[in-house]
Amino acid sequence: MAARKFRIAMSDRCFRFKPDALPNHAPHKPGVYEFVTFDSDKQPQVLFVGVALTGSVYEALAAHMENKAAPTAKELFAAAPDIYFDYVASADIQEVDELKDIAGVFVAKHKPRFNTGPAPTSGKHASVEVEEVG
Repeated sequence: MAARKFRIAMSDRCFRFKPDALPNHAPHKPGVYEFVTFDSDKQPQVLFVGVALTGSVYEALAAHMENKAAPTAKELFAAAPDIYFDYVASADIQEVDELKDIAGVFVAKHKPRFNTGPAPTSGKHASVEVEEVG
């Protein structure tokens, strides 16, 4: 197993987590997404990092909104009044399973309160780095 560095680009901005934002802003493809809030100094606080492998980011976000996936919208809004989402807009992955590696790096970096257990990994690389480009 070798080390792997993924080159990614994040969404242009964070979008408010509300039903009418999902169809217009959430991608209809597999991917990595985050739920974010901002502190009093406007610094982002990542609450959860998710990865959609078999469905789309849109479907995953909708499941959270409909309280069918953890953390539920109810749990997120109990933690903070304003919740936003962003996502990895592009990544140089070779197979969809490698999205787990990118999510794992985000979990290790941000230590989100709603991510419990070990960080996701594809198990295909000895170590993983993420470089944000664009």
